[in-house]
Amino acid sequence: MRSGWALAAAAGLGVMGVQGAAQAQGGLTVYGSFDIAVDQIKKSEGNVQGTLFGVAGGRPVPNAVAAPATSTSRMSTSLTRQSYLGFKGNEDLGGGYQARFQLEGGFTPDAGTISNDGRFFGRVAWVGLTTPVGEFRLGRQAAPLLVAYYFNSVERLGSTDILGAGVTVNNLQVYQDNMVSYTLAQGPWLAQLTFSPNAGVGPRVSAARSPSSNANTGQIIGGATAGTEDSSGRGRTVGAMVAFTQSDLTLVAGYHHNRFGVPFGLATAQGFVPLFNAESFSSYMAGAKYRFNSTGTEVAGNFYRGQFKESGDGDPRITSISGAVKQSIGFIDLIAQVSDNKFNNFTKGKNLAYTFGAEYNLSKRTAVYLRYAQVEDKRGNIVRSPLNPALTLAGGPTTMLLPLGALEIPVLSGAGTQMDATTRLYGVGIRHAF
Repeated sequence: MRSGWALAAAAGLGVMGVQGAAQAQGGLTVYGSFDIAVDQIKKSEGNVQGTLFGVAGGRPVPNAVAAPATSTSRMSTSLTRQSYLGFKGNEDLGGGYQARFQLEGGFTPDAGTISNDGRFFGRVAWVGLTTPVGEFRLGRQAAPLLVAYYFNSVERLGSTDILGAGVTVNNLQVYQDNMVSYTLAQGPWLAQLTFSPNAGVGPRVSAARSPSSNANTGQIIGGATAGTEDSSGRGRTVGAMVAFTQSDLTLVAGYHHNRFGVPFGLATAQGFVPLFNAESFSSYMAGAKYRFNSTGTEVAGNFYRGQFKESGDGDPRITSISGAVKQSIGFIDLIAQVSDNKFNNFTKGKNLAYTFGAEYNLSKRTAVYLRYAQVEDKRGNIVRSPLNPALTLAGGPTTMLLPLGALEIPVLSGAGTQMDATTRLYGVGIRHAF
């Protein structure tokens, strides 16, 4: 048997990308990551005709106006890894017991602002107790599906890392408020169970973001004020994951279920427009990663399935299949990824995405990189809102769920995608971890 709880601690810290040294006798570590780039986003003209996005004032608007082709140059953040600042500490209590905590917040280095809707510790904020029979944590934490993804990724969850496209279909699969977690490590195995009375679902869900969002406009799933517990049971979430890591092989699986019981809709100047009464969301994933010792090549793949339940008969079901390969040649890493993310029913739209990258490692902590990323949306069929049949929708999961407030990790660093169009990103940047 390995040092079980050393493994559990290392795994928990590794999920957050911690670079600091382990501390056996206790202490405080400050750590973080900066990722910033200059990029260009090019979008082809979309097709929003026949949907609510192609109408203004009750009149149809041509695609050239409603979804025009664009080219934008930007300074963007977190292309290859999220930018964050964190603090972690532990105290050895003796007898196999250890008190631990972690505080971590995201930021945008281009403007020096706080991400995660202005939360100072918007990624994680928990306190825990390691015991001879497992580790218990209380507070905001990474969701089990995100933990599973980190075990299986060939890099980390930046906005051009599409291997985890399915994982980010629902914000509550990324980080959760009010979480109670139990983690057990035994040899090459690591398992986790979690529960939250409200992981971050407000009384209405829309794409509005805090602090401007409120109970009238709705807010994103996982919004800064969405996790308030009440007697309705909204946001109640359970999750589980298991990982097996031995030598060069990693196998992971995860499960997620959360209750909504609230309307999804649009935040407009006239107020909240409900589109669906969402009841719940369930998902699972399985993945594998292998490293070939002879060449240093890493390959990884994920299968993901998610299912919404709503009061009508739509019940959108999503499938994501993705793969990645990473090849190291001296100080250079080459990365390629592909992801097919689609509605099996509902609109039957899909998003096919590619990423190609090259990194030159100046040191173990600093790299310069190039990225090309592309998302192609096939809008599929037009569907009608169960609550407002006059409002029609289309698009693949990424294009559809972003305006409904279900995506947290910004697509292409906030560039978004265009319905029935291709979005391309060309970027060059630098990343430093400490």
